[in-house]
Amino acid sequence: MSYKILIIEDDIDELEARKIVLEHNHYNVETATAVEVAKEILESKKIDLILLDVMMEKDSDGFNFAQNIKNDEKYKHIPIIMTTSVSQRTGFKFDIKEDGAFLPVEKFMEKPIDPDDLIAAIRGLLK
Repeated sequence: MSYKILIIEDDIDELEARKIVLEHNHYNVETATAVEVAKEILESKKIDLILLDVMMEKDSDGFNFAQNIKNDEKYKHIPIIMTTSVSQRTGFKFDIKEDGAFLPVEKFMEKPIDPDDLIAAIRGLLK
């Protein structure tokens, strides 16, 4: 079975690098550089996992998108891996156990993300 992963990332270099890694590992990939495009993809295609950047056009886009997905009966089953460099930029640290209500995601990964760690996280969530 080939899983379909939606990458939502506004940094084109990051998006393309992740896409290459995922396709090399035999995943089907959809991409969006904005949450509005991501919503359209979700409505038209079956997505198995979302790889979501935190800060996009607005700093809160990723957080808001994740909360909307997890509050929607149609999509709340889709695992989300949230990626960010916010800790490097701001010094704020996020923890799924402590910030779970604010971060309704299954995994939180700090950039730069090692490709092997990313694939391991994806495999863990899709098994």
